Amino acid sequence: MKITPIIGLEVHVELKTKSKMFCSCDAQHFHIEPNTHTCPVCLGLPGALPVPNKTACEWCVKLGLALNCTPNKISFFERKNYFYPDLPKGYQITQLEKPFVVNGFLEIDGQKIRINRAHMEEDTGKSVHTTENGVDITLIDYNRSSVPLVEIVSEPDITSAEMAKKYLLKIQQIVRYLGISDADIEKGSMRCEPTINLKIEDNEQTFYTPLVEVKNVASLTGVQTAIDFEINRQTEEFEKNHEVKSSLNKTTRGWDADKNQTFLQREKEGSSDYRYFPEPDIPHIVFTDEQIEEIRKTIPELPDEKFARYKSYDLSDYDAHLLSKEPFFAGIFDFILRSSTDPSFAKFVANLMLGSLKTIQIDIEKIIPDNFKKLFDNKNNLSSTAIKQLIVDSYQTGKDPLIIAKEQGLMQVSDTSAIESFAKEVIDQNPKAVEDYKKNPASIGFLIGQLMKASHGSANPQMAKEILEKLLK
Repeated sequence: MKITPIIGLEVHVELKTKSKMFCSCDAQHFHIEPNTHTCPVCLGLPGALPVPNKTACEWCVKLGLALNCTPNKISFFERKNYFYPDLPKGYQITQLEKPFVVNGFLEIDGQKIRINRAHMEEDTGKSVHTTENGVDITLIDYNRSSVPLVEIVSEPDITSAEMAKKYLLKIQQIVRYLGISDADIEKGSMRCEPTINLKIEDNEQTFYTPLVEVKNVASLTGVQTAIDFEINRQTEEFEKNHEVKSSLNKTTRGWDADKNQTFLQREKEGSSDYRYFPEPDIPHIVFTDEQIEEIRKTIPELPDEKFARYKSYDLSDYDAHLLSKEPFFAGIFDFILRSSTDPSFAKFVANLMLGSLKTIQIDIEKIIPDNFKKLFDNKNNLSSTAIKQLIVDSYQTGKDPLIIAKEQGLMQVSDTSAIESFAKEVIDQNPKAVEDYKKNPASIGFLIGQLMKASHGSANPQMAKEILEKLLK
């Protein structure tokens, strides 16, 4: 029996615009006093008219372009009708027939994951479940109502929970690079609803298990765990009954993070159940070729492009990945590289950023690129340990690292005659070590250590080794 998971993802990303999608209310809602960022429009009061947020619409197109989508030059909004306590109007303004962008893709481990669309809609309010005087109650906070929300809908090209997680991380990374959202899953500014069913090939017959959409998954790990749970649950159900209901029979299941399992909520609605129709209060939105190109110009160098460029500096895959992972960290790296075009300088800076600087909270305003260049130019006069400490000290104090090195006696002696003098002294004082070297040249480490001790650590170790070898021969 061959089992192939068929997984699609609906990813919702809250845009961090100043105002909401269809009104001028402040879009900030996290840890804000409930129901203070509201107005007649986002509360759905009769007679209130929506006005689209231009920035949100442009950012949706921008994200679509970054996801290799094709923009629709003419788009419009629609009403999606359903009742829920946190949806005050009784409908959500969204897009179905003509979303802003369509037909994109992302590559994950060399496999293309197709993206059906990225469309613009408004977020709903938030239900808060609590207990008052021993009674379970639900309170509604409408601060989130009508916050701009982009929904990215993949095709069912994902075949494992691990691939789903990588896809989500890539979406999150791109969104952060574009600067249009924090995409913080724990804060709810990025949310995901996986859809899962199985293709089962058994005894030359092919079965498809019913489609399941999982709701209320609040973390990347949760998404991965929920998908794995559903794969196992659907497999066990098939093995138990050796039959499946129609694959058209769709259900919605909730995710219980405490029990790490899904539970049945309801039969899944189809698009006809939502009675979509064009939003009569918002005219069609038109993007010209010129406007689309202007939006395209605002897209920065994206993670995959940055990774490839870092690789051209002869960095390892691992280092290039770590440096390009977060836009803030990559921005600091690129800022420092402005002080030199030497490829080996990039490797030098990468080692410092992924080493001693990785352990401290970096403020780009305090970064002085020239300090890295000074240490690079003097790397033969400083030990690697000293360089790692000097870059931290110079960052924290703002002082020239070379001045700090001189004050602390960290500059290495590279004068040949001075090191030769130390070497002769060490050879004279350690006849047994000299004899050991003649029998086994690898034992020269002891003599180098003695030379470094005699010079109080100031001698250049490589020069010390070379001079000792020359004298001993």
